[in-house]
Amino acid sequence: MSTRMEPTPRVRWGDPRWRYGVGLVTIVLGVALTNLISTYSLWFLLVGPCVQLLGWLILPGALWRRLLVILPCLLAGLVLVAGPDFAGAFAVLLAGWLFARHRPGRSYLALIPVIALSFVLKGALNEYGQNWVGLVSGSVASVACAWLGWALALWRRRRITARQAAAAGGAEAPEPAEPVYRAGPTIPAGPDASALPGPAKAE
Repeated sequence: MSTRMEPTPRVRWGDPRWRYGVGLVTIVLGVALTNLISTYSLWFLLVGPCVQLLGWLILPGALWRRLLVILPCLLAGLVLVAGPDFAGAFAVLLAGWLFARHRPGRSYLALIPVIALSFVLKGALNEYGQNWVGLVSGSVASVACAWLGWALALWRRRRITARQAAAAGGAEAPEPAEPVYRAGPTIPAGPDASALPGPAKAE
């Protein structure tokens, strides 16, 4: 039994695994294109958010969840252009991913390392030319914490499954009660045994 793959969700169109892969790549590509903006390439400011928007729409999952995270994640991709001082936007992108992927509340603990890294980058990087360091570091941390969120969700699912299996097993096959042993009459041995009365003779 494979533990790396998540249960395949039901979708109204397309293959869910194909949509997952294409949606993920498109979202990452959209954020990357947004951050390629410069004085001579302002058109990335339009192309990047549009590509990211397309990725969220392709991604499988509840539509209302994806629509709810689109605006915050688009703004987060734009804010990253401002430099390392706004590296906390990676936490917004990761939170949107966890929400769109139906992760349980425990998985949001994975946001803590990304938030902590944003403060480190803000204090360590002081020049705009160092923006690429913040982008690479934040991207690597976000990917690692996304896997951490998946692992936390898998751990929770296994605990629930084990608990349900234990409850079902206890209801179907209850453990037998331990036998109760009662003390019987003491049978003497040795010389005292001859003093025992024998069986009565029939009259």
